[in-house]
Amino acid sequence: MTDLRVHPPRRWNESLAGFIWLPRLIDKVRAFQAGTLGAYAYPSALDRAFMRRFQLTPAFLEQAVREQATEVEIGTTVLQQVQLPAEEIHGRCMEMERKYHMAFCILDHDDGYVPGLGYPVPRCLQPHIWRWYQGWAARKASVRKL
Repeated sequence: MTDLRVHPPRRWNESLAGFIWLPRLIDKVRAFQAGTLGAYAYPSALDRAFMRRFQLTPAFLEQAVREQATEVEIGTTVLQQVQLPAEEIHGRCMEMERKYHMAFCILDHDDGYVPGLGYPVPRCLQPHIWRWYQGWAARKASVRKL
């Protein structure tokens, strides 16, 4: 079980089956299903950007995580759904890395993977913003279409 109240999800650049972001997304789906998201949102804007890039839905990923015994099996299931050659997957992942570079830097700081300031919002406002964002993201979770 993944408890994101205790530790962050895996770093954005870890990969599974050739997909960056997928291991982090699996951690977030597991935490969502277990009710242990903590301050994290699922599906976040970056989660949805990844899913749109590969034509996946939260419902598909949640089912894959729930039904597959290992991460290798989840990766295989995603590859079968996506049906793209490895070069295309790599290209789309690199495009995502370039497009969201600044957001990934902020995530690295927020999650403690890199020292320094994270999200540029005063700490006193962060709980209010996160509560609103989590409510909004929860309404988007389990949708069949992004």
